This record gives sequence, C-alpha cells and structure tokens, in this order.
Amino acid sequence: MPYRLLLVDDEPHHRKLLRMVLRQGDYVFSEADDGNEALRVLADEAVDLVLLDLMMPHPNGFDILETIARTERLRRLPVIVASASTSPEDVERSLELGAVDYFMKPLSEWDIRFQLPIKVRNAIALHRTTDEQLRIERTKAVAAMAVALNHGINNPLQVIQGNAQLLHVFPDLAPEARDKVQRIRAATETIANLTQRIAALHEVVTIDYPGGNGTTVPMIDLKKAEPGVAGASGAAEGTGPEGLETDRGVKPVQNEEVQPTDQ
Repeated sequence: MPYRLLLVDDEPHHRKLLRMVLRQGDYVFSEADDGNEALRVLADEAVDLVLLDLMMPHPNGFDILETIARTERLRRLPVIVASASTSPEDVERSLELGAVDYFMKPLSEWDIRFQLPIKVRNAIALHRTTDEQLRIERTKAVAAMAVALNHGINNPLQVIQGNAQLLHVFPDLAPEARDKVQRIRAATETIANLTQRIAALHEVVTIDYPGGNGTTVPMIDLKKAEPGVAGASGAAEGTGPEGLETDRGVKPVQNEEVQPTDQ
C-alpha cells in the first residue's frame, strides 16, 4: 500500500517539484495551497508524512506545526519543512515545534537527487517502527488486563455458582424461581468458560471492534488466541478500550483505555 504525503505550499510549482522529486517512491499525494486546506486534509485523511512550507498566509507553517503538536492523533506525524526562509530562528523554531527535518528552497540538485527522497523514506520508516512498538506495548497491557480481570472475576463467580447450586436443589423452591436460578447457573457457566479460555491463552491476538465514536478498539480474539488454533500469530493494530470476544452471543465488555507503559 502506498504512503500518503501531504504537500503544503501556496506556490503550485513548488508542489509540482516535490511530486517530481518523489515520483520514484511508493507514494500518493494530497495537496494544500494554504494552512486551512492543510488542516482540513489532516482532519479527513490518513497522512503518513507532511512536507510543509512556512511562509503562507495565516495559518502559516508554524501554526500547522503547533496544531499537529497539540492534536493527540497527529502529534507523532513526521513533518519535513521545505521553506525559502534561511533564518536560523525559523529553522530552530520549526525543529522545536516537532519538525523532523528542514530544507531550504530552492532545492539543490543534491537535495533533489538524494537528500529529500532518502529523508522522506527514513522518516516514514521511523514513524512506522514507533507505531509497531506502541502496538506491542498495548498488546502487553491487554494481556495484563486479561489476567487481572480473570482473577478478579473468579472469586465472586464461585460464590454465585455455589449459592445458585444450593438454591437449585432446595426442595420447596417455586418452579418459577427454580427456572430463574437455572438461568443464573447457565450464565455463570458461560462466564466460567470464558475465564478458563482466558487463563489458557497461548498468545494475545486482538481484532478491531468499532467504538461508539467511529474509531476502532482492540479486543481479544479468543478463538485465534487459544492453543493449537491456526492463525494465532500476533495482534492487530488498534488503540482504546479493550473487550473480550465470545462465541456465545456475549457482547464485548469495554474497559478503561490502556495507555502504553512509556507514555
């Protein structure tokens, strides 16, 4: 799948030059000729890297960098500045606001042939590596939560099961009450089966579940995570609340968001 680059520059020939410089890469391009259009694209599209000019009408490049830095979804998005400004202060401010590199326009032949293509490729690769590390940390957090949840459920579950058993064999129990007790026993058996499956997890495999706000959240796929099941080979990407999938019609249980241990 190609990577999407957002080219932000108020001069069309500069955007055309960037497309030509990067034409050999596996990229597709979105373009913005002002800051407002750039913010709209960032809100609506999944972008892998931004090539950003500074000297634009408000909002200018610095405003875009500040918006990216304070937006949770975007703050790790790599941004490379390509600007006509040669001011050391502008270079320093761009890097302080989160830009990963700075090129001065007009681009030199060295920039066009080597520097920019290599740095774009490396910035995307580093971003992807960081995403993978976060996914691993989240998967570990999901596993820890599953173990804690399993332990916390078992003790009260045994109390419910024991008392339901006593009620079920009580000789004077009304038929309607006995039927309700039987339903309680069946429900607790379903929960007990889930806790046993969680305890026997071979590895944590997650699938995406659509959240109420239109995003996706990871939940444990018990079928694929159980020992000896083909396809248990890691976790799918996702962030947010965690749930447990069952094959008995039980809806996923959503819990508090698990943050990576390094954030």
